[in-house]
Amino acid sequence: EDIDAKLARVLLTKHAHITATDRKWTLWTRFLDRQATVDHNLKRVLNTFSQPIRLDNLAHEMSCIYGRPAEVFAEMLVFLTQKGDRYLRMEDDFVAPTEWLLDVSSEEEDEVLFDNFLDDEEVFPYEVAAETVALDSTRPETITALLDTVGVPLKRKAIQFLAWRRNKPAFNAARFFDALFLHANAAFLSDGTVVGPKQAEAFTAYFPAIAEQEVTDTADGMVQEIQQPLIISHEDREELITTILESDETVQASTLLDDKYEVTPDVSTYAGDLRTMIDMLSADERVVWVGADRFRPQGTIPPYVFSVPGLFEIPDSEVMDEDGEHYVDQLIADGGFDANLKNDIMSPLVQDVMDEEELPELDTNPPSNARAVIKYHHKEIGTMPLCQFPSGFFAVEPTIIEADFVLPGGQKAHVWVNNETRLLYGLLDWFQSIPIDSGATFALERLAPDRYSIRFNDETEPSMFISRNRINELILLQERADAENMATYDIIREIIEHYKKGIEYITLHTELNVVRRVRRRMLASILSEYHGFATKGGSGSIWGFDPKKAAQGFDKSKRRFIIS
Repeated sequence: EDIDAKLARVLLTKHAHITATDRKWTLWTRFLDRQATVDHNLKRVLNTFSQPIRLDNLAHEMSCIYGRPAEVFAEMLVFLTQKGDRYLRMEDDFVAPTEWLLDVSSEEEDEVLFDNFLDDEEVFPYEVAAETVALDSTRPETITALLDTVGVPLKRKAIQFLAWRRNKPAFNAARFFDALFLHANAAFLSDGTVVGPKQAEAFTAYFPAIAEQEVTDTADGMVQEIQQPLIISHEDREELITTILESDETVQASTLLDDKYEVTPDVSTYAGDLRTMIDMLSADERVVWVGADRFRPQGTIPPYVFSVPGLFEIPDSEVMDEDGEHYVDQLIADGGFDANLKNDIMSPLVQDVMDEEELPELDTNPPSNARAVIKYHHKEIGTMPLCQFPSGFFAVEPTIIEADFVLPGGQKAHVWVNNETRLLYGLLDWFQSIPIDSGATFALERLAPDRYSIRFNDETEPSMFISRNRINELILLQERADAENMATYDIIREIIEHYKKGIEYITLHTELNVVRRVRRRMLASILSEYHGFATKGGSGSIWGFDPKKAAQGFDKSKRRFIIS
Protein backbone atom coordinates (compact mmCIF):
# COMPACT_ATOMS: atom_id res chain seq x y z
CA GLU A 1 0.00 0.00 0.00
CA ASP A 2 3.02 2.29 0.29
CA ILE A 3 3.72 2.14 -3.45
CA ASP A 4 1.37 4.21 -5.58
CA ALA A 5 1.39 4.87 -9.34
CA LYS A 6 3.64 7.94 -9.02
CA LEU A 7 6.28 6.03 -7.09
CA ALA A 8 6.01 3.07 -9.47
CA ARG A 9 6.65 5.39 -12.41
CA VAL A 10 9.83 6.72 -10.82
CA LEU A 11 11.06 3.24 -9.94
CA LEU A 12 10.38 1.91 -13.45
CA THR A 13 12.20 4.74 -15.16
CA LYS A 14 15.15 5.06 -12.79
CA HIS A 15 15.90 1.67 -11.25
CA ALA A 16 19.17 0.20 -12.52
CA HIS A 17 17.71 -3.30 -12.93
CA ILE A 18 14.61 -2.28 -14.87
CA THR A 19 14.38 -1.43 -18.56
CA ALA A 20 11.83 -1.50 -21.37
CA THR A 21 11.26 -3.34 -24.62
CA ASP A 22 8.31 -3.65 -26.99
CA ARG A 23 6.60 -0.86 -25.00
CA LYS A 24 6.66 -2.99 -21.85
CA TRP A 25 8.74 -2.81 -18.69
CA THR A 26 11.04 -5.72 -18.00
CA LEU A 27 14.20 -6.72 -16.12
CA TRP A 28 17.71 -6.15 -17.41
CA THR A 29 18.74 -9.66 -16.39
CA ARG A 30 16.51 -11.05 -19.13
CA PHE A 31 19.15 -9.87 -21.62
CA LEU A 32 21.95 -11.95 -20.13
CA ASP A 33 24.19 -13.88 -22.51
CA ARG A 34 22.26 -16.89 -23.81
CA GLN A 35 25.59 -18.50 -24.75
CA ALA A 36 26.52 -18.69 -21.04
CA THR A 37 25.61 -21.70 -18.89
CA VAL A 38 22.37 -21.88 -16.92
CA ASP A 39 24.43 -22.08 -13.75
CA HIS A 40 26.25 -18.84 -14.62
CA ASN A 41 23.07 -16.89 -15.46
CA LEU A 42 21.21 -18.33 -12.47
CA LYS A 43 23.82 -16.87 -10.13
CA ARG A 44 23.75 -13.58 -12.04
CA VAL A 45 20.01 -13.28 -11.46
CA LEU A 46 20.24 -14.16 -7.77
CA ASN A 47 23.18 -11.82 -7.13
CA THR A 48 21.49 -8.98 -9.02
CA PHE A 49 18.39 -9.07 -6.80
CA SER A 50 20.34 -10.21 -3.76
CA GLN A 51 17.66 -12.30 -2.12
CA PRO A 52 16.40 -15.86 -2.42
CA ILE A 53 13.94 -16.44 -5.27
CA ARG A 54 11.42 -19.24 -5.72
CA LEU A 55 12.41 -22.03 -8.09
CA ASP A 56 9.41 -21.49 -10.38
CA ASN A 57 10.24 -17.81 -10.70
CA LEU A 58 13.86 -18.63 -11.53
CA ALA A 59 12.69 -21.09 -14.19
CA HIS A 60 10.62 -18.28 -15.72
CA GLU A 61 13.63 -15.95 -15.76
CA MET A 62 15.78 -18.61 -17.44
CA SER A 63 13.01 -19.05 -20.01
CA CYS A 64 13.11 -15.31 -20.75
CA ILE A 65 16.89 -15.43 -21.24
CA TYR A 66 17.15 -18.56 -23.37
CA GLY A 67 13.80 -18.50 -25.18
CA ARG A 68 12.86 -22.05 -24.16
CA PRO A 69 9.83 -23.25 -22.13
CA ALA A 70 10.03 -22.64 -18.38
CA GLU A 71 9.16 -26.31 -17.74
CA VAL A 72 12.52 -27.32 -19.21
CA PHE A 73 14.36 -25.10 -16.76
CA ALA A 74 12.21 -26.12 -13.79
CA GLU A 75 13.49 -29.70 -14.13
CA MET A 76 17.03 -28.45 -14.72
CA LEU A 77 16.96 -26.24 -11.62
CA VAL A 78 15.68 -29.06 -9.43
CA PHE A 79 18.73 -31.07 -10.50
CA LEU A 80 21.11 -28.12 -10.01
CA THR A 81 19.85 -27.28 -6.52
CA GLN A 82 19.14 -30.67 -5.00
CA LYS A 83 22.76 -31.50 -4.11
CA GLY A 84 23.17 -28.48 -1.85
CA ASP A 85 26.77 -27.85 -2.87
CA ARG A 86 26.17 -24.74 -4.99
CA TYR A 87 22.62 -23.76 -4.01
CA LEU A 88 20.58 -23.75 -0.83
CA ARG A 89 16.99 -24.98 -1.15
CA MET A 90 14.72 -23.45 1.49
CA GLU A 91 11.07 -23.67 2.47
CA ASP A 92 8.50 -22.89 -0.25
CA ASP A 93 11.16 -23.78 -2.85
CA PHE A 94 13.22 -20.64 -2.32
CA VAL A 95 16.73 -20.86 -3.77
CA ALA A 96 19.91 -19.03 -2.74
CA PRO A 97 23.58 -19.53 -3.72
CA THR A 98 25.64 -21.27 -1.04
CA GLU A 99 28.23 -18.52 -1.52
CA TRP A 100 25.89 -16.32 0.56
CA LEU A 101 26.47 -18.61 3.56
CA LEU A 102 29.26 -17.91 6.03
CA ASP A 103 32.34 -20.02 5.30
CA VAL A 104 33.58 -21.35 8.64
CA SER A 105 36.04 -23.92 7.31
CA SER A 106 38.81 -22.06 9.15
CA GLU A 107 38.99 -22.08 12.96
CA GLU A 108 40.58 -18.68 13.54
CA GLU A 109 38.25 -15.66 13.54
CA ASP A 110 40.67 -13.58 11.47
CA GLU A 111 40.76 -16.35 8.87
CA VAL A 112 36.95 -16.54 8.79
CA LEU A 113 36.74 -12.76 8.31
CA PHE A 114 39.29 -12.97 5.50
CA ASP A 115 37.58 -15.94 3.80
CA ASN A 116 34.24 -14.11 3.81
CA PHE A 117 35.58 -10.69 2.74
CA LEU A 118 34.48 -9.06 5.97
CA ASP A 119 36.20 -6.09 7.64
CA ASP A 120 36.38 -5.58 11.40
CA GLU A 121 34.21 -2.45 11.24
CA GLU A 122 31.44 -4.44 9.55
CA VAL A 123 31.20 -6.85 12.49
CA PHE A 124 32.69 -5.88 15.82
CA PRO A 125 30.76 -2.59 16.41
CA TYR A 126 27.60 -4.76 16.69
CA GLU A 127 29.04 -7.43 18.98
CA VAL A 128 27.51 -5.91 22.12
CA ALA A 129 24.07 -5.73 20.47
CA ALA A 130 24.33 -9.41 19.50
CA GLU A 131 25.12 -10.31 23.12
CA THR A 132 22.32 -8.09 24.42
CA VAL A 133 19.62 -9.76 22.27
CA ALA A 134 21.20 -13.23 22.74
CA LEU A 135 21.45 -13.76 18.99
CA ASP A 136 20.43 -17.36 18.19
CA SER A 137 19.48 -18.95 14.87
CA THR A 138 16.91 -21.19 16.59
CA ARG A 139 15.08 -18.05 17.78
CA PRO A 140 14.37 -15.81 14.74
CA GLU A 141 13.03 -13.07 17.00
CA THR A 142 16.58 -12.48 18.25
CA ILE A 143 17.69 -11.80 14.68
CA THR A 144 14.88 -9.26 14.35
CA ALA A 145 15.86 -7.66 17.65
CA LEU A 146 19.51 -7.34 16.56
CA LEU A 147 18.57 -5.62 13.29
CA ASP A 148 16.16 -3.23 14.99
CA THR A 149 18.69 -2.48 17.73
CA VAL A 150 21.57 -1.52 15.45
CA GLY A 151 19.24 0.47 13.13
CA VAL A 152 21.57 0.22 10.10
CA PRO A 153 21.86 -2.25 7.20
CA LEU A 154 24.13 -5.20 8.02
CA LYS A 155 25.83 -7.54 5.57
CA ARG A 156 24.28 -11.00 5.42
CA LYS A 157 27.57 -12.64 6.34
CA ALA A 158 28.22 -10.11 9.12
CA ILE A 159 25.02 -11.21 10.89
CA GLN A 160 26.03 -14.85 10.43
CA PHE A 161 29.52 -14.12 11.80
CA LEU A 162 28.03 -12.58 14.94
CA ALA A 163 25.88 -15.67 15.47
CA TRP A 164 28.81 -18.05 14.79
CA ARG A 165 31.05 -16.14 17.23
CA ARG A 166 28.49 -16.47 20.01
CA ASN A 167 28.12 -20.25 19.68
CA LYS A 168 30.54 -21.80 17.22
CA PRO A 169 29.78 -25.50 17.86
CA ALA A 170 26.03 -25.06 17.37
CA PHE A 171 26.23 -22.71 14.38
CA ASN A 172 24.76 -23.96 11.12
CA ALA A 173 24.98 -21.42 8.26
CA ALA A 174 22.13 -22.88 6.20
CA ARG A 175 19.75 -23.06 9.18
CA PHE A 176 20.62 -19.51 10.25
CA PHE A 177 20.14 -18.13 6.73
CA ASP A 178 16.76 -19.85 6.52
CA ALA A 179 15.69 -18.18 9.76
CA LEU A 180 17.03 -14.81 8.65
CA PHE A 181 15.11 -14.82 5.37
CA LEU A 182 11.89 -16.62 6.22
CA HIS A 183 11.20 -15.97 9.90
CA ALA A 184 12.96 -12.82 11.11
CA ASN A 185 10.72 -10.36 9.28
CA ALA A 186 13.87 -8.83 7.78
CA ALA A 187 14.13 -6.94 4.49
CA PHE A 188 16.86 -7.96 2.04
CA LEU A 189 18.27 -4.97 0.15
CA SER A 190 19.76 -5.16 -3.34
CA ASP A 191 23.27 -4.24 -2.15
CA GLY A 192 23.58 -7.47 -0.13
CA THR A 193 22.62 -5.99 3.21
CA VAL A 194 19.65 -6.66 5.51
CA VAL A 195 17.53 -4.38 7.70
CA GLY A 196 14.95 -5.06 10.39
CA PRO A 197 11.26 -4.12 10.22
CA LYS A 198 11.78 -0.80 12.04
CA GLN A 199 14.44 0.34 9.57
CA ALA A 200 12.31 -0.85 6.63
CA GLU A 201 9.40 1.20 7.92
CA ALA A 202 11.69 4.21 8.26
CA PHE A 203 12.72 3.77 4.64
CA THR A 204 9.12 3.84 3.46
CA ALA A 205 8.80 7.33 4.91
CA TYR A 206 10.94 8.51 2.01
CA PHE A 207 8.60 7.06 -0.61
CA PRO A 208 6.51 10.26 -1.07
CA ALA A 209 9.63 12.32 -1.70
CA ILE A 210 10.98 9.75 -4.18
CA ALA A 211 7.63 9.75 -5.98
CA GLU A 212 8.02 13.48 -6.66
CA GLN A 213 11.26 13.03 -8.64
CA GLU A 214 11.04 14.29 -12.18
CA VAL A 215 10.66 11.75 -14.98
CA THR A 216 9.12 11.92 -18.46
CA ASP A 217 5.47 12.92 -18.69
CA THR A 218 4.28 9.33 -18.64
CA ALA A 219 5.82 5.94 -18.03
CA ASP A 220 4.54 4.93 -21.45
CA GLY A 221 6.51 7.78 -22.95
CA MET A 222 9.61 6.49 -21.24
CA VAL A 223 9.03 3.05 -22.71
CA GLN A 224 8.89 4.58 -26.17
CA GLU A 225 12.07 6.58 -25.62
CA ILE A 226 14.14 3.64 -24.38
CA GLN A 227 15.24 1.30 -27.13
CA GLN A 228 16.31 -2.02 -25.63
CA PRO A 229 17.76 -5.26 -27.02
CA LEU A 230 15.50 -7.73 -28.76
CA ILE A 231 14.16 -10.81 -26.99
CA ILE A 232 12.96 -13.64 -29.26
CA SER A 233 10.58 -15.98 -27.49
CA HIS A 234 10.29 -19.68 -28.29
CA GLU A 235 6.99 -19.05 -30.03
CA ASP A 236 8.42 -16.20 -32.10
CA ARG A 237 11.41 -18.31 -33.09
CA GLU A 238 9.17 -21.08 -34.44
CA GLU A 239 7.14 -18.53 -36.38
CA LEU A 240 10.28 -16.99 -37.89
CA ILE A 241 11.71 -20.40 -38.86
CA THR A 242 8.41 -21.37 -40.45
CA THR A 243 8.48 -18.19 -42.55
CA ILE A 244 11.85 -19.24 -43.97
CA LEU A 245 10.84 -22.85 -44.52
CA GLU A 246 7.71 -21.83 -46.43
CA SER A 247 9.44 -19.25 -48.62
CA ASP A 248 10.40 -20.00 -52.21
CA GLU A 249 13.23 -17.48 -52.03
CA THR A 250 15.99 -16.52 -49.65
CA VAL A 251 14.70 -14.64 -46.60
CA GLN A 252 16.65 -11.79 -45.03
CA ALA A 253 16.81 -11.42 -41.26
CA SER A 254 16.43 -7.65 -41.65
CA THR A 255 13.07 -8.21 -43.34
CA LEU A 256 11.93 -10.52 -40.54
CA LEU A 257 13.09 -7.94 -37.99
CA ASP A 258 10.97 -5.25 -39.64
CA ASP A 259 7.92 -7.42 -40.30
CA LYS A 260 7.81 -9.05 -36.87
CA TYR A 261 9.15 -6.39 -34.52
CA GLU A 262 9.03 -3.16 -36.57
CA VAL A 263 12.77 -2.68 -35.95
CA THR A 264 14.33 -0.69 -38.80
CA PRO A 265 17.83 0.72 -39.37
CA ASP A 266 16.85 4.04 -37.78
CA VAL A 267 16.26 2.32 -34.42
CA SER A 268 19.25 2.71 -32.08
CA THR A 269 19.39 -1.01 -31.23
CA TYR A 270 19.07 -2.14 -34.86
CA ALA A 271 22.60 -3.54 -35.21
CA GLY A 272 22.38 -5.52 -31.98
CA ASP A 273 18.86 -6.74 -32.72
CA LEU A 274 19.88 -7.87 -36.21
CA ARG A 275 22.84 -9.74 -34.70
CA THR A 276 20.47 -11.41 -32.22
CA MET A 277 18.17 -12.46 -35.06
CA ILE A 278 21.06 -13.80 -37.17
CA ASP A 279 22.54 -15.72 -34.23
CA MET A 280 19.19 -17.28 -33.39
CA LEU A 281 18.49 -18.37 -36.98
CA SER A 282 22.05 -19.63 -37.51
CA ALA A 283 21.73 -21.93 -34.49
CA ASP A 284 18.68 -23.71 -35.94
CA GLU A 285 19.50 -26.79 -38.04
CA ARG A 286 16.35 -26.43 -40.13
CA VAL A 287 17.69 -23.38 -41.96
CA VAL A 288 21.08 -22.49 -43.40
CA TRP A 289 22.88 -19.17 -43.17
CA VAL A 290 24.19 -18.08 -46.59
CA GLY A 291 26.02 -14.91 -45.64
CA ALA A 292 25.10 -11.36 -44.62
CA ASP A 293 21.59 -11.70 -43.15
CA ARG A 294 20.36 -14.29 -45.69
CA PHE A 295 18.74 -17.60 -44.75
CA ARG A 296 17.28 -20.49 -46.72
CA PRO A 297 15.67 -23.83 -45.84
CA GLN A 298 18.29 -26.49 -45.23
CA GLY A 299 19.06 -28.48 -48.37
CA THR A 300 18.09 -25.80 -50.91
CA ILE A 301 21.59 -24.68 -51.95
CA PRO A 302 22.16 -25.92 -55.54
CA PRO A 303 24.30 -29.10 -55.52
CA TYR A 304 26.78 -27.79 -58.11
CA VAL A 305 27.91 -25.12 -55.65
CA PHE A 306 29.53 -27.75 -53.41
CA SER A 307 32.13 -29.06 -55.88
CA VAL A 308 34.87 -28.04 -58.30
CA PRO A 309 33.76 -28.83 -61.88
CA GLY A 310 35.75 -31.58 -63.59
CA LEU A 311 36.77 -29.02 -66.21
CA PHE A 312 39.32 -27.68 -63.71
CA GLU A 313 40.97 -30.98 -62.87
CA ILE A 314 44.72 -30.94 -63.54
CA PRO A 315 45.91 -34.28 -64.98
CA ASP A 316 49.32 -35.73 -64.24
CA SER A 317 51.61 -36.08 -67.27
CA GLU A 318 53.09 -39.58 -67.40
CA VAL A 319 54.73 -39.53 -70.84
CA MET A 320 58.20 -41.16 -70.75
CA ASP A 321 61.28 -40.04 -72.66
CA GLU A 322 62.71 -42.04 -75.59
CA ASP A 323 64.78 -44.19 -73.25
CA GLY A 324 61.76 -44.94 -71.11
CA GLU A 325 63.68 -43.97 -67.98
CA HIS A 326 62.30 -40.57 -67.04
CA TYR A 327 59.10 -38.62 -67.34
CA VAL A 328 59.29 -35.88 -69.96
CA ASP A 329 57.40 -33.40 -67.78
CA GLN A 330 59.10 -33.19 -64.40
CA LEU A 331 58.31 -30.77 -61.61
CA ILE A 332 61.26 -28.98 -60.06
CA ALA A 333 61.56 -26.76 -56.98
CA ASP A 334 61.27 -22.99 -57.32
CA GLY A 335 64.99 -22.67 -56.74
CA GLY A 336 65.64 -24.22 -60.15
CA PHE A 337 63.51 -21.75 -62.13
CA ASP A 338 65.21 -19.60 -64.76
CA ALA A 339 64.85 -15.89 -65.55
CA ASN A 340 61.83 -14.15 -63.99
CA LEU A 341 59.78 -17.31 -63.48
CA LYS A 342 59.84 -17.07 -59.67
CA ASN A 343 57.95 -13.80 -59.97
CA ASP A 344 55.82 -14.84 -62.94
CA ILE A 345 54.25 -17.79 -61.12
CA MET A 346 53.07 -15.46 -58.31
CA SER A 347 50.98 -13.26 -60.61
CA PRO A 348 47.24 -13.41 -59.76
CA LEU A 349 46.66 -13.72 -63.53
CA VAL A 350 48.14 -17.22 -63.66
CA GLN A 351 46.79 -18.48 -60.35
CA ASP A 352 43.55 -20.38 -60.57
CA VAL A 353 41.30 -22.78 -58.73
CA MET A 354 43.30 -25.85 -57.64
CA ASP A 355 46.52 -23.96 -58.44
CA GLU A 356 46.88 -20.97 -56.13
CA GLU A 357 49.16 -19.90 -53.34
CA GLU A 358 48.25 -20.36 -49.68
CA LEU A 359 45.52 -17.97 -48.61
CA PRO A 360 46.95 -14.65 -47.44
CA GLU A 361 46.15 -13.28 -44.02
CA LEU A 362 42.64 -11.89 -43.93
CA ASP A 363 42.49 -8.18 -44.69
CA THR A 364 40.18 -6.64 -42.11
CA ASN A 365 39.79 -3.54 -44.26
CA PRO A 366 39.68 -4.87 -47.84
CA PRO A 367 39.22 -2.58 -50.86
CA SER A 368 35.68 -2.17 -52.15
CA ASN A 369 36.74 -2.47 -55.79
CA ALA A 370 38.54 -5.24 -57.65
CA ARG A 371 39.56 -5.98 -61.25
CA ALA A 372 39.10 -9.47 -62.66
CA VAL A 373 39.98 -11.26 -65.89
CA ILE A 374 37.70 -13.89 -67.42
CA LYS A 375 39.62 -17.03 -68.38
CA TYR A 376 38.56 -19.39 -71.15
CA HIS A 377 37.48 -22.32 -68.97
CA HIS A 378 35.63 -20.10 -66.48
CA LYS A 379 33.77 -18.39 -69.31
CA GLU A 380 32.58 -21.80 -70.47
CA ILE A 381 30.73 -22.51 -67.22
CA GLY A 382 30.18 -19.09 -65.61
CA THR A 383 32.64 -19.29 -62.72
CA MET A 384 35.43 -17.11 -61.33
CA PRO A 385 38.36 -18.10 -59.09
CA LEU A 386 38.41 -16.33 -55.74
CA CYS A 387 42.21 -15.95 -55.96
CA GLN A 388 41.65 -13.08 -58.41
CA PHE A 389 40.05 -11.00 -55.65
CA PRO A 390 41.74 -9.37 -52.63
CA SER A 391 41.66 -11.12 -49.28
CA GLY A 392 38.42 -10.23 -47.50
CA PHE A 393 36.74 -8.85 -50.63
CA PHE A 394 34.15 -11.59 -50.11
CA ALA A 395 33.23 -12.62 -46.57
CA VAL A 396 35.06 -15.69 -45.28
CA GLU A 397 32.05 -16.95 -43.33
CA PRO A 398 29.92 -18.91 -43.83
CA THR A 399 31.47 -21.48 -46.17
CA ILE A 400 28.86 -20.85 -48.86
CA ILE A 401 27.65 -17.32 -49.51
CA GLU A 402 24.76 -16.12 -51.62
CA ALA A 403 25.03 -12.69 -53.26
CA ASP A 404 23.54 -10.52 -56.00
CA PHE A 405 25.59 -9.06 -58.85
CA VAL A 406 24.14 -6.04 -60.64
CA LEU A 407 25.12 -6.52 -64.30
CA PRO A 408 26.11 -3.69 -66.68
CA GLY A 409 22.61 -3.63 -68.19
CA GLY A 410 20.96 -3.35 -64.80
CA GLN A 411 19.87 -6.98 -64.61
CA LYS A 412 20.61 -8.99 -61.47
CA ALA A 413 22.64 -12.19 -61.41
CA HIS A 414 22.22 -14.60 -58.53
CA VAL A 415 25.69 -15.90 -57.57
CA TRP A 416 27.22 -18.26 -55.04
CA VAL A 417 30.64 -18.06 -53.39
CA ASN A 418 32.18 -21.21 -51.93
CA ASN A 419 35.12 -20.48 -49.63
CA GLU A 420 36.21 -24.12 -49.67
CA THR A 421 36.19 -24.77 -53.42
CA ARG A 422 37.48 -21.21 -53.87
CA LEU A 423 35.04 -20.58 -56.69
CA LEU A 424 32.29 -18.11 -57.53
CA TYR A 425 29.35 -19.62 -59.47
CA GLY A 426 26.43 -18.16 -61.42
CA LEU A 427 27.73 -15.82 -64.16
CA LEU A 428 27.15 -18.11 -67.17
CA ASP A 429 24.33 -16.09 -68.74
CA TRP A 430 26.30 -12.86 -68.60
CA PHE A 431 29.53 -14.50 -69.78
CA GLN A 432 27.74 -15.88 -72.84
CA SER A 433 26.83 -12.34 -73.87
CA ILE A 434 30.54 -11.37 -74.00
CA PRO A 435 32.11 -11.96 -77.46
CA ILE A 436 35.63 -12.30 -76.04
CA ASP A 437 36.68 -15.91 -75.38
CA SER A 438 39.61 -15.20 -73.10
CA GLY A 439 40.99 -12.10 -71.42
CA ALA A 440 37.90 -9.92 -71.02
CA THR A 441 38.17 -7.76 -67.89
CA PHE A 442 35.59 -6.24 -65.59
CA ALA A 443 35.55 -4.21 -62.38
CA LEU A 444 33.58 -5.43 -59.40
CA GLU A 445 32.42 -3.02 -56.70
CA ARG A 446 31.11 -4.17 -53.33
CA LEU A 447 27.95 -2.22 -52.51
CA ALA A 448 27.03 -4.31 -49.46
CA PRO A 449 28.23 -7.61 -47.96
CA ASP A 450 25.87 -9.49 -50.28
CA ARG A 451 25.52 -7.06 -53.19
CA TYR A 452 28.05 -6.19 -55.91
CA SER A 453 28.04 -4.13 -59.09
CA ILE A 454 29.85 -5.03 -62.34
CA ARG A 455 31.38 -2.42 -64.63
CA PHE A 456 32.32 -3.71 -68.09
CA ASN A 457 33.73 -1.69 -71.01
CA ASP A 458 34.77 -4.38 -73.51
CA GLU A 459 38.34 -4.06 -72.26
CA THR A 460 40.83 -6.92 -72.25
CA GLU A 461 43.98 -7.99 -70.45
CA PRO A 462 46.53 -8.02 -73.33
CA SER A 463 48.63 -10.86 -71.90
CA MET A 464 45.55 -13.11 -71.63
CA PHE A 465 43.55 -12.12 -74.70
CA ILE A 466 43.09 -14.93 -77.24
CA SER A 467 41.33 -14.27 -80.55
CA ARG A 468 38.55 -16.56 -81.79
CA ASN A 469 40.79 -17.91 -84.58
CA ARG A 470 43.56 -18.69 -82.13
CA ILE A 471 41.07 -20.41 -79.78
CA ASN A 472 40.04 -22.67 -82.66
CA GLU A 473 43.68 -23.52 -83.35
CA LEU A 474 44.26 -24.36 -79.70
CA ILE A 475 41.18 -26.58 -79.59
CA LEU A 476 42.54 -28.54 -82.58
CA LEU A 477 45.84 -28.86 -80.74
CA GLN A 478 43.93 -30.08 -77.70
CA GLU A 479 42.22 -32.81 -79.71
CA ARG A 480 45.54 -33.92 -81.20
CA ALA A 481 47.33 -33.80 -77.83
CA ASP A 482 44.68 -36.04 -76.30
CA ALA A 483 44.65 -38.45 -79.22
CA GLU A 484 48.44 -38.74 -79.38
CA ASN A 485 49.05 -38.54 -75.62
CA MET A 486 51.45 -35.66 -76.16
CA ALA A 487 53.80 -34.60 -73.41
CA THR A 488 53.19 -31.12 -72.03
CA TYR A 489 56.72 -30.30 -73.24
CA ASP A 490 55.62 -30.85 -76.85
CA ILE A 491 52.46 -28.78 -76.43
CA ILE A 492 54.49 -25.90 -75.01
CA ARG A 493 56.96 -26.18 -77.88
CA GLU A 494 54.20 -25.97 -80.51
CA ILE A 495 52.62 -22.94 -78.83
CA ILE A 496 55.94 -21.08 -78.57
CA GLU A 497 56.92 -21.90 -82.17
CA HIS A 498 53.67 -20.25 -83.30
CA TYR A 499 55.11 -16.95 -82.04
CA LYS A 500 58.30 -16.13 -83.98
CA LYS A 501 59.10 -13.17 -81.76
CA GLY A 502 58.52 -15.12 -78.57
CA ILE A 503 55.68 -15.22 -76.03
CA GLU A 504 55.22 -13.94 -72.48
CA TYR A 505 54.94 -16.47 -69.66
CA ILE A 506 51.41 -15.31 -68.78
CA THR A 507 50.25 -15.60 -72.40
CA LEU A 508 51.90 -18.99 -72.74
CA HIS A 509 50.25 -20.18 -69.54
CA THR A 510 46.87 -18.92 -70.78
CA GLU A 511 47.09 -20.69 -74.14
CA LEU A 512 48.53 -23.86 -72.64
CA ASN A 513 45.57 -24.11 -70.27
CA VAL A 514 43.17 -23.99 -73.18
CA VAL A 515 44.87 -27.09 -74.57
CA ARG A 516 45.48 -28.83 -71.26
CA ARG A 517 45.13 -27.82 -67.64
CA VAL A 518 48.70 -27.45 -66.38
CA ARG A 519 49.97 -26.04 -63.10
CA ARG A 520 51.94 -22.81 -63.36
CA ARG A 521 54.94 -24.41 -61.61
CA MET A 522 54.95 -27.30 -64.06
CA LEU A 523 55.11 -24.82 -66.95
CA ALA A 524 57.94 -22.95 -65.20
CA SER A 525 59.71 -26.26 -64.56
CA ILE A 526 59.59 -27.36 -68.22
CA LEU A 527 60.81 -23.97 -69.43
CA SER A 528 63.72 -24.15 -67.00
CA GLU A 529 64.80 -27.78 -67.37
CA TYR A 530 65.13 -28.09 -71.17
CA HIS A 531 67.93 -26.46 -73.15
CA GLY A 532 65.62 -25.67 -76.06
CA PHE A 533 63.64 -23.07 -74.08
CA ALA A 534 65.22 -19.69 -73.40
CA THR A 535 64.26 -16.06 -72.96
CA LYS A 536 64.76 -13.69 -75.86
CA GLY A 537 66.35 -10.26 -75.97
CA GLY A 538 67.61 -10.44 -72.39
CA SER A 539 64.23 -9.37 -71.00
CA GLY A 540 63.70 -12.51 -68.97
CA SER A 541 59.98 -12.35 -69.76
CA ILE A 542 59.68 -13.36 -73.43
CA TRP A 543 60.18 -17.05 -74.15
CA GLY A 544 61.28 -18.69 -77.38
CA PHE A 545 62.39 -22.14 -78.55
CA ASP A 546 65.70 -22.93 -80.27
CA PRO A 547 65.38 -26.10 -82.40
CA LYS A 548 69.14 -26.34 -82.58
CA LYS A 549 69.32 -26.92 -78.83
CA ALA A 550 66.42 -29.34 -78.73
CA ALA A 551 68.76 -32.29 -79.14
CA GLN A 552 70.54 -31.36 -75.90
CA GLY A 553 67.36 -32.33 -74.10
CA PHE A 554 67.09 -32.12 -70.31
CA ASP A 555 69.45 -29.80 -68.46
CA LYS A 556 71.25 -32.15 -66.07
CA SER A 557 72.08 -29.28 -63.71
CA LYS A 558 68.37 -29.18 -62.83
CA ARG A 559 68.21 -32.78 -61.65
CA ARG A 560 68.98 -31.74 -58.06
CA PHE A 561 65.81 -29.65 -58.07
CA ILE A 562 63.48 -32.46 -59.21
CA ILE A 563 60.57 -33.04 -56.87
CA SER A 564 59.96 -36.78 -56.68
